[in-house]
Amino acid sequence: MKLKKLFHRAVEIGIEADPRGKKYLEKMFKRIKERGSKLEGKEKEWFDDERTWNPYPDSRVINGTGDEDVQRLMVCIDGEIQEMLLADRLRSKGEKIDAVLIHHPEGRALADLEKAMSVQVDVFAQAGVPVNHSEGLLRPRMDRIWRAIHADNLFRTERAAELLGIPAFCCHTITDNLVWRFMEKTICKKPFDTLKEIVNACNEIPEYEWYGKKGNPTIIVNGSDYGRPGKIVATEFTGGTNGPEEFIEKQSHAGVGTILAMHFTEKEVEKGKEHHINMIQCSHMASDAIGINLLLDQLAKEEKKLSTLDVSGFVRVKRK
Repeated sequence: MKLKKLFHRAVEIGIEADPRGKKYLEKMFKRIKERGSKLEGKEKEWFDDERTWNPYPDSRVINGTGDEDVQRLMVCIDGEIQEMLLADRLRSKGEKIDAVLIHHPEGRALADLEKAMSVQVDVFAQAGVPVNHSEGLLRPRMDRIWRAIHADNLFRTERAAELLGIPAFCCHTITDNLVWRFMEKTICKKPFDTLKEIVNACNEIPEYEWYGKKGNPTIIVNGSDYGRPGKIVATEFTGGTNGPEEFIEKQSHAGVGTILAMHFTEKEVEKGKEHHINMIQCSHMASDAIGINLLLDQLAKEEKKLSTLDVSGFVRVKRK
């Protein structure tokens, strides 16, 4: 499969799991196209055409023409300069690596990270938080994230991939959508009597089990083993990065009893204690691995010869 087709399919698979729904995204693409057609000067020159079909600003090809044939992927949760050098070294020793799949965004995908956070509005809407409340709280947080990222040296990995001739692409919110949907179905929709039962159920999932054995298990960060879960949600799995800590209070008012997350900030944990919300932190890297695995399972149905070289915290688990 050509790199361009592989990435397009990844985007389509992410859309299928998107909490906003396909119809909403189609309307969004139409609005972006209309806005783009009215731009002039530098704004027109800098207009990102990819936004007219790819709703994930933190997911894109960061190096490659798109015409490269891809059968063997080096898969990274984090893919920085050291992973590019590792790919180059392995290639020189005879390892076949057609492209590098990176989960956490790099290059332009990282520069646009805050734009992916709008997904959170619909995630929290499904948990019972009104969209107007989420939008009002989210915008200042998105602005803070943008200012923080704006000061970073964003294009080191991208440039390293260019110099080494290694095709590379990022799939961040794409795979986060997949693990969000997976956790909603696998954990949130099932009855549990205690938080400990939820932790045990997570630890039966192969990626969480693998990380648990390595000393990085699912943990309760607020609540007790035998506390009752109430309404369970997985609101901290997709949407770029953590939202504002005020979302914890909003979820409490919406009747949420337990929040599953890849990671919580300390301010979020403080809010959880204040509002008596149970909080379970699933291993971040294991959660990312689940999302990547779900994507690879679907891509492998179309590219039968697709294989992976697993590095940087990723562990391949195949599901039917």
